Amino acid sequence: MDKAIIVADDSMIIRNIIEKAISDEYAVLKAGNGKEAIKYITDKKYDIVGVLLDLNMPESDGFMVLNYFQNNNLFKKYPIVIISGDDTKETIDRAFAYDIVDMLNKPFSGDNVKNMISKMITFKN
Repeated sequence: MDKAIIVADDSMIIRNIIEKAISDEYAVLKAGNGKEAIKYITDKKYDIVGVLLDLNMPESDGFMVLNYFQNNNLFKKYPIVIISGDDTKETIDRAFAYDIVDMLNKPFSGDNVKNMISKMITFKN
């Protein structure tokens, strides 16, 4: 089973940029909202090594996913890097109240994504 990264972002462009950057090393599981991301976790069909999570998504946002992870003690098993265009102090503080690896601000490059995933994998191990 291929190692997989969940990319939860409501922007198809962002999901595709990330997929292009990492698809040579990881299967990319694309989620348009938090509920889709959690479904990948609960399905247990994939070897998920981490999650790239947008905070602002319709239907179910990133904070809903963070709460789910906290309530189910999943941060050590599935490390999370936040990807967000919101770099206000309030949002950053709110995100780091959870056991996340780091935050990657939009816009970012493929190299930024690869570096964050390395950090995420190191964090998991």
